[in-house]
Amino acid sequence: MPAFEPDLPSAFASSACLGAWAHDPGSDRLALSPILARLLAVPEDAAAGAPLTLALAAVEAEDAVRLESVLRAAGEDGRPFEAEFRTRPGPCGARWLRLMGRCRRDPGTGARTTQGLAFDLTEERRPVGSEGDQAQRQANRLADHAAAMKGLVAGLRNPPLARLVDEVAVEIGHELARRLRGTGERQMH
Repeated sequence: MPAFEPDLPSAFASSACLGAWAHDPGSDRLALSPILARLLAVPEDAAAGAPLTLALAAVEAEDAVRLESVLRAAGEDGRPFEAEFRTRPGPCGARWLRLMGRCRRDPGTGARTTQGLAFDLTEERRPVGSEGDQAQRQANRLADHAAAMKGLVAGLRNPPLARLVDEVAVEIGHELARRLRGTGERQMH
C-alpha cells in the first residue's frame, strides 16, 4: 500500500486559508500573502512590507481598532491568538476574515515577529439552508467564542468576571442542547 500523505497545496486551495501573514511590531509593517493583500487593498508591490495602517484602512472602523489592539498585545505576551474582522466593501465585496498567530522573539537579536495564517470566513457567515441550520451554526460559533473567553479570562484573575463567563458558557450549552434535540423552545433554568 502506498504511503498516504497530505497534499499541502491542494489542501490550502480547497480550504478557506488565504495564506500567511507576518507583522513586525518594531516597524509596524505587515507582510501578506498575495490573496490577503488583495482583500485588504494593499498594492502588490507593498505586500512584502506594508504599513499596518494601510491594511487597517480596508477594515471596518470598529474592527480595525480591535485588530490593531490584538496585534499589539500579541507582540507583547507571545501567546497564540485569533482575531475576526470585517473588511470594507471593495472589489471582492465585504469579507469576514480571521487571523490566527503568535509572536516569536529571536533569541539572538530580541526582535519580535508576529505571524500566522489568515482565513476567509465569508462563506461560513452567509445565510444558507434553513433557519434552523443557520441558528445551529450561530450556536456553534457562540460556543467557540465562549470557550475562547474562558481561556482568556482565566489569566485575568478576576473571579466575578470568570463567574459571568461561566454563566454565559452554561447558557450557550443549553442553547446547543436545544438545537441538537431539534427544539428551538426556550426553557427556563
